[in-house]
Amino acid sequence: VSEFGGIRYAPDDGSWGYTSATSAADLEERLTQVFGALHASEVLSGFCYTQLTDTMQEANGLADERRRPKTDVERIRAIVVGTHPTG
Repeated sequence: VSEFGGIRYAPDDGSWGYTSATSAADLEERLTQVFGALHASEVLSGFCYTQLTDTMQEANGLADERRRPKTDVERIRAIVVGTHPTG
């Protein structure tokens, strides 16, 4: 998968994303859903999340524009590698 994601989480700004999370917990849930779909596939061998960090107008990175993670880095890692519990 060449690009996926686009989950915006940036409280109090006018940035852009395909969908918007309302909290860090909501962001984790949305990430778990999109990454979970990829991990469930038996035919996919790799993926590229839309962006690591936010940019000027897009707030759909895993970290903000100053490279501060938007939620706990261990949770982000677990979601990305597929070891985060679902539910």
